[in-house]
Amino acid sequence: MKLWNAIGGFATDFVDKVFDSDEAVASDEVVQEWAKETTDPEKGAVKGFPTSFEDKETVAKVLQTIMWMASGLHAAVNFPQYEEYGYVPHKPLHLRADLSTMPEDDAEIREWMFENMFPHINTDDDWLRESANTLVTDEHAAIDSLAMVRLLTTPSRNCLDNLSDRFEKIGTEAYDKFLKNLNVISEEIEARNDEAEKANKAPYNYLNPSNVPSSIDI
Repeated sequence: MKLWNAIGGFATDFVDKVFDSDEAVASDEVVQEWAKETTDPEKGAVKGFPTSFEDKETVAKVLQTIMWMASGLHAAVNFPQYEEYGYVPHKPLHLRADLSTMPEDDAEIREWMFENMFPHINTDDDWLRESANTLVTDEHAAIDSLAMVRLLTTPSRNCLDNLSDRFEKIGTEAYDKFLKNLNVISEEIEARNDEAEKANKAPYNYLNPSNVPSSIDI
């Protein structure tokens, strides 16, 4: 994946700027303490994380993975939610009856689901607001669902391609190179989306670097 590879290149360049050699990594107390605390069962307890760092390549790979999970992976998984949940009947988020009341007869389940899961935009039904068995009493359940998914998918103000001010003191050259690679990826995605639009197909912007957050910032 191009974005994954670009992040990996940036991680490698940044590590090369900080550490002159593998020996420098192995002797760095802060880096070793990071590995120790992260893998300690009583502290971080992160399985698969290196118990120590002996070379620059391992540090770069760990940084690449962390950056990818909080940026590209999060964008690809999180932001499409609005297309799926934005039409509330497609994915209702509210249940107005206990699951124990669901009929066992398959022929009755569909009607039960429509009655108890289909969203209310507004209602004056007393039973909805007053029933002791009601799990959701908000008469604007559908609006609440839309508001929640909109909040979860709100674009970030700090995307991968606007972080120059974060690397003014160290890693400037590494980030500038990274930014050039990101711009190439953005241009390729935008060109592909132009072709998709001409073919009456849906565009895909979730991994366009200009839309990918630098971290999970909800």
